[in-house]
Amino acid sequence: MGELASDTRRQFGEYEVESVLGKGAMGMVYLARDKRIGRRVALKTVQVQQQFEDESEAAEFYQRLQREAEVCGAMQHPNIVTLYEPGYENNVISFLATEWVDGESLRDRLKRSKPLPVGEAVRISEDILRGLAYAHAKGVVHRDIKPANILLSANGQAKIADFGIARPVDSTLTAVGSMLGTPNYMSPEQVKCAAITERSDLFSAGVVMYEMLTGVKPFSAADVSSILRNVVERETKPANEVNPEVPEAIARIVDQLLQKAPEARYGSAADALAELQRVRKALLPDLIPPQAEGVHETVAIGSTSKRLGATTDKRFDDVTPALGNRTRIVPPIISFSVIGILAAGLFGAIAVIHLESNPAPRAVMTQQQHAEFAAKKKALTNARALLAAGQYDASFAAFDQFVKQYPDSVAGIEGRADAARAIDQHNAQTTVTATAASAKPAPSKKKPTLWQRIFHRPPK
Repeated sequence: MGELASDTRRQFGEYEVESVLGKGAMGMVYLARDKRIGRRVALKTVQVQQQFEDESEAAEFYQRLQREAEVCGAMQHPNIVTLYEPGYENNVISFLATEWVDGESLRDRLKRSKPLPVGEAVRISEDILRGLAYAHAKGVVHRDIKPANILLSANGQAKIADFGIARPVDSTLTAVGSMLGTPNYMSPEQVKCAAITERSDLFSAGVVMYEMLTGVKPFSAADVSSILRNVVERETKPANEVNPEVPEAIARIVDQLLQKAPEARYGSAADALAELQRVRKALLPDLIPPQAEGVHETVAIGSTSKRLGATTDKRFDDVTPALGNRTRIVPPIISFSVIGILAAGLFGAIAVIHLESNPAPRAVMTQQQHAEFAAKKKALTNARALLAAGQYDASFAAFDQFVKQYPDSVAGIEGRADAARAIDQHNAQTTVTATAASAKPAPSKKKPTLWQRIFHRPPK
């Protein structure tokens, strides 16, 4: 909790200030309590430092801020700090009430120890990309992704903060020709004061990911001008060369995020997230993201997976529970009575089983069974590694051989399908490139896809 608020002002609208959390981008940030419902919030005051030439310019500024607050207030996602509501004074926004995350910032986490373990860094990166994919689909660009704006909850889930003052894609509040951002985490187009798109956030996310994996900022220098020059000109050393514990496949993802030209980066945060998840499943299969129980981790645009459960926006992993999903609270005295009865019965059953059973184990895994299990695990790991390394044909062959030997293996069948899709996508990209390079492409019969060859379906 922050310092006690020494400011003489103890209340903003219906919010009573409890303590000072710090200073934000547009004013002081307080921990406050909503007197109406008792909820704690982070209260960000809006204190505009710039001078307006006339009243119309000031009115336009606050109108844009109002529109942007409405856009950001409509975002409900587990990896984004929620904007609850704006507060007003003299008919203009004076504060923003946002979700309070009881935890620490990624900046504080990195101060304690860095680099982070690879698994933790990948998990946080997935959360960041998941939140960005949702925000970008809503038409909002953050513009200031950095460790200080990534909050980590008590269970380790990452949430992007300061979306309350982010800009919609078509906003002119911060127009081309002005610079906004934090030097070490800015994109080259931000430094050049060029047009900002969603891919600017991807570059900043790549810088954050690089710092988590290596423990160093890729463009750091002694002064701001040198940092900005490095952002535009310096090529980063691969993360796996700085930290040998970083897998090469993950380092390649970071490299693509850090491409100087926006069009050379991933097409979207959703694309980057899908690639990172694919590599993580192949190289770190035991890593489980701290998602709510029963929530599917992969967010695909347009997905309506039933594993998401009752949500307000299933396409983007919005896990806000439906109002009907309420858990009825049983009075403690009844709960304790039921638990006591069940425990007594359980202990009695255990005693009877113990007296009537042979204490020696009835089933033991034989050496042959143990060897077969180890061989299956090794075969799957090898097939996944080939897929992550981009050796799609070899990966498909390995998965296909595994399925022939173990036809009921769900992991093998799904892996083979993933490899087949990767081959089709790669072949399609190669065909497009070859066609573009040829001035007069020769007409050819449409080649059947790998899926059609497998299931003997002729091309349409």
